[in-house]
Amino acid sequence: MTPFNRYILIDPMLDENCSSDSSILIPENYREIPPYISAKVIDFAEDCKINVKKEQLIVIDSSMVQEIEINREINFLILENYVIGAIEEG
Repeated sequence: MTPFNRYILIDPMLDENCSSDSSILIPENYREIPPYISAKVIDFAEDCKINVKKEQLIVIDSSMVQEIEINREINFLILENYVIGAIEEG
């Protein structure tokens, strides 16, 4: 999938080990998602105004991630406005 209109195709980095020792019954597949998460940039629209690169780690507003299934493949997209920053390697 190639993103357009300032969208960024991402791979969200969710902590699979998130668990809660709560006494409240919740579904087995439930995960508490923090308000901000990191994500790896897979691709981005040519008209993005922010300077992102493929394979770069960014911090995003997790509530604004859009999950789209096309041909049985799940894609995660976020509009560039909801990118909070970049994670510098080093």
